This record gives sequence, structure tokens and C-alpha cells, in this order.
Amino acid sequence: MIRLAAVALLALAALMPPARAADAPAGLTIIEPYGPGSITDRVIGLYQPGLEKATGHPISVEHDGAQSLAKLAAAPPNGHTVIVVDLLSVEIAETTGQPSTNQPSNQPSTNQPSTKLSGLTPIAKLTGPGSVALVVPEGSPIKNWADFAAAAKSGNLSIAAPGRVSAAGVPLALMEKALGVHFKDVAAADRNAILAALAGKKADAAFLVTATILPENGAAAPPVRPIVTFGAQRNPRLQQVPTFQEQIGKPHNATTTAIAVFGPSGLDAVAVKRLVTDFVEAGRAAKANPAASRLAIDVGDGVLLRQTMERDARVIKEVQELLH
Repeated sequence: MIRLAAVALLALAALMPPARAADAPAGLTIIEPYGPGSITDRVIGLYQPGLEKATGHPISVEHDGAQSLAKLAAAPPNGHTVIVVDLLSVEIAETTGQPSTNQPSNQPSTNQPSTKLSGLTPIAKLTGPGSVALVVPEGSPIKNWADFAAAAKSGNLSIAAPGRVSAAGVPLALMEKALGVHFKDVAAADRNAILAALAGKKADAAFLVTATILPENGAAAPPVRPIVTFGAQRNPRLQQVPTFQEQIGKPHNATTTAIAVFGPSGLDAVAVKRLVTDFVEAGRAAKANPAASRLAIDVGDGVLLRQTMERDARVIKEVQELLH
């Protein structure tokens, strides 16, 4: 009987899926700083089903706003907790030493561990390069870059954006440098606030993430006219819209951002490898979603993430004095 029972148990085990390694976390919490419906939140949403399949556990998403980086830094390095951020926004805040609106705080207090990206563990990039677009209201007399440049040089144009210490800070600084002007800042914390500022004529122009000005799931595109985008190449779905560097006739004037995932300091190589594997598997699954190309889903490991951060540092250094 004992022998038969043992044989039965072995047979049952053979039918069961292979277990994850003993050190695999029982679950994963993703800290998201920018709130429900943000670009980072939407990217997480595409990865979430694949992550749950890869880990065999539900994925918890926590929207922690300005305390997000501090919360991750205080988390134990056991692979249970990661953060997903808009990379360029956090890098600008660190470089300038300024907190920003709708941005995870990177200023440590005396009661908190350091929250600089350099003190965290890079895991992976979750998207390829994503650009922002300079837009004006549909009814604006500004029809193209020549109109915008002329208006900028003849008056004090106002631009709505989350602030100079955000992903919009670098393109804003590049425009001021190219045109020799200074724009009036209209603070708008998120996409809805930016669109409201344009509709209410509180701003002449604005920056929006290029992906968010395209129609999605049957919903109409917002009532804006894109003037230029800031990627190195034209957006495949906005081929009629030139890039900024095309319009000024100078290469190396492109800037993009990526969505990236980090773990707390001290995360060991085994945990990092496991997390990379899970995010790569989830990224493959996410690419099957129709929204994947719109959000530039493209996963890369920590090496590629570090290379991206080095490139960003060079771009930020060139315009740092204009980011304040």
C-alpha cells in the first residue's frame, strides 16, 4: 500500500506544473507614482496579465504619488517590491535637485533612505523610446512650426506642461535655446489639466505624450493640432507631423523618455534575474495587445536601461541651465 501510494504521488506530481524556485516571491507589488490612467499605469496594465502568469500570483499595483521612490527605497530587497517610473522625469528632478508636480519626490528626509535612482537596482526598460509632442488647440491660428516660431519671437507665448522638472522640461529647453526666447509656464499636472488649459485659453500651446494624442479604442483624438514631435524620427502614425530637429535643421536635438522598472538597493543577482525573466515573458505577451505599439512596448534588461540613463544624462547636461 505504501509503495502504491508513493507511485500515485509521483504520478500526480508529474501532472502538476513545475514550481518556481524556492526563492521566488509569493507576490509582486508594483509602486506607480503618477496615478490611475497615467502612461506608466497603462503600461503596467499591459504587463500585468503576463506577470501574473509568469509568477503564478496576483500583481498588486499601488499609486503612492510623491512618496513612491522613498517607499521603494525602504522596502526589503527580497524581490517582492518594484517601482515603475517615467525615466526622464525622475532623472531631471535628480539633476536639478528640484521636486516637481505629479512627480515622485527624490528628496530624502532625515527619516528616509536615499531615493536617488543611482541608489536603486535597475531591472528593465518596459518601453522603447517615447516622445512628447508640441500641440496647440485645433482652432489656433498657429498651423505649423513656422507660425509657432514667429509667434514665439513676437510675443510671450504660454505653454502648459507638468513643469520644467518633468519629461516636458528638455523639449521646452531645446525650443527656448533654438528660438532664443523664454516661454511663460502654465502649470498643469496631468493630461486632463493640460487639455483644460488649452480649452480655457490659459495656454497657447502645450506638451502631451505623443501616444496620447492618437485615437484609442474608438475614442476620438483630443481637440489639438500637433506641431512637432521630439523623437529622432517621425511617429509612424503621425507621418504628416515633422520632428523638432527637422524643423530647426540641426541633428542631435531629439529627446525621448522610457518607462522603466527598478528594485530597492541590495537586490541580489538571483532576484534580479528572476524579475528580468518575468518582465521579458510578460512583455512578449503584452505585445499581442493592440495597444502595445501605441505605448511602444519593448522590454530590455538592466544593461540597456543603464545605457539609456547614460544617454539621458548627456542630453540633460546640455540644457540643464534652462530646466529651473
